[in-house]
Amino acid sequence: MIALPPQHAVKSCKGWYEDSVFHVNGFGFPPTEPSSATRAYYGNINFFGGPSTTSVKASSRLKQLEEENEDAMFVIVSDVWLDSVEVIEKLNIMFSGYAALPPTCFIFCGNFSSAPYGKSQMKSLSESLKTLADVICAYPSIHSSSRFVFVPGPEDPGPGTILPRPPLADHITEDFRQRVPCSVFTTNPCRIQYCSQEIIIVREDLVNKMCRNCVRLPNNNLDIPNHFVKTILSQGHLTPLPLYVSPVFWAYDYSLRVYPVPDVIVFADKYDPFTISSTDCLCVNPGSFPRSGFTFKVYYPSNRTVEDSKLQGL
Repeated sequence: MIALPPQHAVKSCKGWYEDSVFHVNGFGFPPTEPSSATRAYYGNINFFGGPSTTSVKASSRLKQLEEENEDAMFVIVSDVWLDSVEVIEKLNIMFSGYAALPPTCFIFCGNFSSAPYGKSQMKSLSESLKTLADVICAYPSIHSSSRFVFVPGPEDPGPGTILPRPPLADHITEDFRQRVPCSVFTTNPCRIQYCSQEIIIVREDLVNKMCRNCVRLPNNNLDIPNHFVKTILSQGHLTPLPLYVSPVFWAYDYSLRVYPVPDVIVFADKYDPFTISSTDCLCVNPGSFPRSGFTFKVYYPSNRTVEDSKLQGL
């Protein structure tokens, strides 16, 4: 069971009340609440965000389009080190494989450099993005059909380790955005609405942080991802940790909440890849692209399945 700080902690206690004293013999998380149960109470209010006051889940037309578009897919890659020649080569292999059937969206998560942020990183990152643009432009079908979403990592240029993080600065990404118009440099975390689905992407090394701050680790390391997912969903927050461990920009804490439970949460974490379904929420970690042997995940929204993928050499 992972211990939580008072800032975000929500706990449930089991015991008996006697002589004005509550005697506790059981202590744990509150049960997670499926999105369907939440919406049965609140109706079609849009909690997720966006311009509409009504949740996209209320649209039967969007649901139909989602199911009919069986070719739709999201390619999710984390730790896209653009300064690494090997990473660029692997991305080139990826694009060549998808050229015949371009994905709906490539979700690229940071860190976008193999070295921590330094005074020369902004110029280096801008040059690396130009190299990536060259690779993308070499595949016209992908350049014209696919969208590219860039989510910054904890060591990318930005305000330290605080969450949420702003997008990469415009002067870094300007040339890339001109050459690849269907690209979005967004915040960390970010939210994506695809037809009737609500998707959250967060790039932070949360698993190790939560293991270092827990009272007792699971007996089996294979259970860590399950405990991690249960903690996040039970607490309804992406970073249920002390502020000195994971600082939060308090005015935007609402962007880290996961209530009602979304359809998909992508935890772009350097921990080993995993795919876990819990409380009608699909929780996905693609792992670190260069550290895990160039593995990544592919999400198919029409049937809500995830495919484990790995790039081999030429």
